[in-house]
Amino acid sequence: MLSRSAVLAAAAAFLLALWTGCAATSPGVDALTHPVAPAQSQRPDPNAPYVVPAPQRPAAPSAAVALTQSPPCSPDALKVQEIAGNVHDNYHSIKLGFRNRTGVACELSGYPKIALFDGQKQPLSSIAVQRTSLAEVRSELGESSHGQATSSQAVPAAARGSGSRKVVLMPNSVAAFQVVWSAGENCPSVARLLVTAPGTTRTFTVSQPMSVCTGRLQITPLGLDQGDD
Repeated sequence: MLSRSAVLAAAAAFLLALWTGCAATSPGVDALTHPVAPAQSQRPDPNAPYVVPAPQRPAAPSAAVALTQSPPCSPDALKVQEIAGNVHDNYHSIKLGFRNRTGVACELSGYPKIALFDGQKQPLSSIAVQRTSLAEVRSELGESSHGQATSSQAVPAAARGSGSRKVVLMPNSVAAFQVVWSAGENCPSVARLLVTAPGTTRTFTVSQPMSVCTGRLQITPLGLDQGDD
């Protein structure tokens, strides 16, 4: 028969063995307090939000650029009109203009072409059409650009028949020019003018009775009409 001390020793050994086995099979404290993070997936999340960059819009051209890129005026874009007239002694002038009747800006430059016809619709070859400057026309009419009297000696020779500049016609604006001549009795009579814009072939008829002396009629280059001459 086992003694009491032997029984207690055996029981203690059994409990120790039982506790050691449980410790070996149970997760430790570190495992419970520091869980291992799951592995990151290498596949992109199809539900992740994304941003589509806004398309780059070209900047709108400035007014200056738009004007410099205006196309030449087509004949169908224009119409001719008489704007004003002036007389100084025997020196006469009329101002004619090409109006842009479209909604798009276009460009003209240079001198228009003028052909003269009599009352029988025959061309007048005895009258020459010459180019001149607006400054010389104003001088012949006894006016400066400010309406003050001047003389023909005040106009530089380089300005007579000088070249032209580009005229950009916005919708409904006018490129004007002067037609000038010396009138008198017993001189060739003109019944109408045929006017053609620079760079075009369409002609416009202007009924303009005139008596042209000195055998010449003068025209100025086109300029944007400001209503001041």
